[in-house]
Amino acid sequence: MELNLYIPIVEFLEGFLGPEADIVLFDTKKEEAIFVNALNRDFFIGSPIREIEQKFIKQEIYVKQNSVLNYRAFSSERKKLRSASYFIKDSNNELIGILTINYKVDGLLELRNTLNNLISGTKTSDIKEEEYYESFNLSFEDLMTTTIQDSLNKFNVPPDRLSHDEKLEVIRSLDEKGTFLIKGSVIELAKVLNTSETSIYRYINKL
Repeated sequence: MELNLYIPIVEFLEGFLGPEADIVLFDTKKEEAIFVNALNRDFFIGSPIREIEQKFIKQEIYVKQNSVLNYRAFSSERKKLRSASYFIKDSNNELIGILTINYKVDGLLELRNTLNNLISGTKTSDIKEEEYYESFNLSFEDLMTTTIQDSLNKFNVPPDRLSHDEKLEVIRSLDEKGTFLIKGSVIELAKVLNTSETSIYRYINKL
């Protein structure tokens, strides 16, 4: 089976990234995991494809790009993760698998806060952490809506009263989280900001 050729690569990544990484190889034809090195103890070989990967498949993101990088999540044990999914295709460019890596970053965030405290004297409690979402439980639509709303919450004005620079900052924040890689995100944001999709794309092009 063509997908089995990737298992040595996954085992290599497992050894290189160590215990902080959750590595899962999905067979999209069987719709189940065939390799698991998971931080999520409830996940194992034969488990069905998770909701986020299902949405990637449903929205055919793999047709236009080979991967989705640096989306954020929580594990089932509430560990903060930085995630990426790679789409595996056969010689006919048909999707046959997805390799997802979730890297636990709690310790790195604590180190960053410590360094910020040493450099600037700012108390750790005063530093606002990045937003992370429990992607294993939230629906994909809820995840996208929550991501947009959290970016808007940084400003104390209604969305339709944001200045040009504030809108640009919102869109930059969403872009850094990989929001615009997802089909429908521009439409959703245009509704929230009460503007056109064309305007959103103009902002994105300015980044």
